[in-house]
Amino acid sequence: MAKEDMKPIQYRFWFWLIALIIFLIFLYFYAPFEKYLVASIPNIHFSNVLFWFASLVGMLSFIVAHWQSFKNHIISPGSELDVNGLVFDTLQTAILVAVIFCAGATLQAVEKLAEHLMGLGNIMDRSFGSTLVSIIILVILTVLFYLLHYVVRAFRDGWHTRRPPTHIR
Repeated sequence: MAKEDMKPIQYRFWFWLIALIIFLIFLYFYAPFEKYLVASIPNIHFSNVLFWFASLVGMLSFIVAHWQSFKNHIISPGSELDVNGLVFDTLQTAILVAVIFCAGATLQAVEKLAEHLMGLGNIMDRSFGSTLVSIIILVILTVLFYLLHYVVRAFRDGWHTRRPPTHIR
């Protein structure tokens, strides 16, 4: 595509992105929406907003990445049907979304631990230990999902060993 063909698409993307941001800011400050949200979705509070934000980012990224992969591998004009590519792309995207979910839950647990440590009362109690163990487990899960992403990539692309470059004399 020529650069002239891409400009309307880029302007349209930025227009909708800015419109979405303005709409979300409006909803953030609109009190009836907050009341509706809290009444409609149980257990949503401002104390766990980090996890809800990570969940939203993970879901949106999965939708966008899957659509791009579907468009490139299935409905792209002039290309063959590439179901294997779609499956591997979707699997990699799902694993990266799991990394986003685990990272968001880890941030939420760290925030909960910091809130517990700043609060008055006993510091070393059952809540402290359970939160600390959950942080450790979530970090381990995040690392494992990230490594699984590389394993899936290696199965798709083939394993390339890293060798030092040969020196020419």
